[in-house]
Amino acid sequence: MVRNYVRKYPRLQVRLPVEYTAAGEDYLRAIATNLGGGGLFLTEVVDLQPEKIIGVRFRPARHIPIVRAKASVRYLMDGLGAGVGFTEINEEDRQRVLRWIHQKTGDRRQQKRAPLATQVQCDECMTLAFSRDISPGGMFIETTETLPPGSLITVRFNLNNKDKVVTARAQVAYAVEKMGWGILFQDIEPDDRDAIREYVESMPARQLIEPWDPRPQQ
Repeated sequence: MVRNYVRKYPRLQVRLPVEYTAAGEDYLRAIATNLGGGGLFLTEVVDLQPEKIIGVRFRPARHIPIVRAKASVRYLMDGLGAGVGFTEINEEDRQRVLRWIHQKTGDRRQQKRAPLATQVQCDECMTLAFSRDISPGGMFIETTETLPPGSLITVRFNLNNKDKVVTARAQVAYAVEKMGWGILFQDIEPDDRDAIREYVESMPARQLIEPWDPRPQQ
């Protein structure tokens, strides 16, 4: 049975060679079809069981050093592969992965997002942040300030230069070093969420960022 694990990080559909090993065994080869800051979905795997701890190593791109991590097998999908979550990974390696994902496709989540270039006032920040994109569920804001994932913040911003100011209490879902934060709206007025939804739906389809598809590529 597949469990519903909450993902903190954006994920990208890929086709990436990965080597994995368990308990000092020889490395075996697999193919990752999804990559995120929190783990991988591996296909072409053998001898894996839920909760098994494995070592993985992979290189997302030629210019990125090999990433090494320990991971736990979170779930198996018959005939498809295994979802594994990182249990030990160097934070610098995680940031490299996150930066690469953002450079490739931007932040993709369960809802369509629209580009939004506006100043964002954050009560917990020392300086103004700037929005990059938005959905009814959250947004990515560009800032060089540091807050750990899980932090609660209050944000205020305008939609498309309109007079209406949207105010929301939000949680930092993940942070990308020197780029910004992905935040999820936790407490927002229904009218404000509806205004965001109308803004997203008003954008031409070619400008929308499609939601991430959790199904592994075939």
